[in-house]
Amino acid sequence: MEEVAVLAKIPVTIPFTQISFNIVITEIIVTSWIIMAVIILWAYLATRNMKLVPSKLQLSAEFIVDSINNFVKNIIGHKWKSYAPYLGTLILYLALSNTLGALFFAKPPTRDFSIPVALAVMTISIVIGSGIKTRGFGGFFKKLFKPFFFLFPINLMEYLIKPLSLCMRLFGNIFGAAILMHMLTKVAPIIVPPVACLYFDLFDGGLQAFVFFFLSTLYIAEEVEIEE
Repeated sequence: MEEVAVLAKIPVTIPFTQISFNIVITEIIVTSWIIMAVIILWAYLATRNMKLVPSKLQLSAEFIVDSINNFVKNIIGHKWKSYAPYLGTLILYLALSNTLGALFFAKPPTRDFSIPVALAVMTISIVIGSGIKTRGFGGFFKKLFKPFFFLFPINLMEYLIKPLSLCMRLFGNIFGAAILMHMLTKVAPIIVPPVACLYFDLFDGGLQAFVFFFLSTLYIAEEVEIEE
């Protein structure tokens, strides 16, 4: 594991207490802020002056939003509107984060373990919340005993395995690709890295973004589905 560059430490003291700590600003955090700023700016510029004859920027936004909405709707069903904003933001963030390796001066935020963990925790929280909202707390708890009561431990473990799987798959692929690209850059710094970048940083990065997005959508769909 490589050491994450620390850019700043902001001391914070909680008023009327002796509790103090540092807010650490790392390179990963700054890169994530930049990605979020790019997404927000793109969304604002694409929708601030919408016309019947759309500009290229508006057309790109409409295409991306329609594609995400249709995909989520086909998997989740009639309740898709509640989850499309989160899932759409998720894949946009991951698509930009995972492919940053194509820029040799930038490091993908998802190569740091904390980012995949945070995204996986967010997704599983929505999954559990969706199950409770759909069935009620009692119905959600009863589902853990189906189809047989002795499967309760296994059903419960699913809510630990799902985020762990999401996290490790994303982190492992992006971090592994970063290591391979670093090795190739040292061995053959001129010819090989630009070619390998097309696969490891663009294709594989985009693929892992879609896999995380698809599995998150699928897990939510499983919870909002009502058994007959």
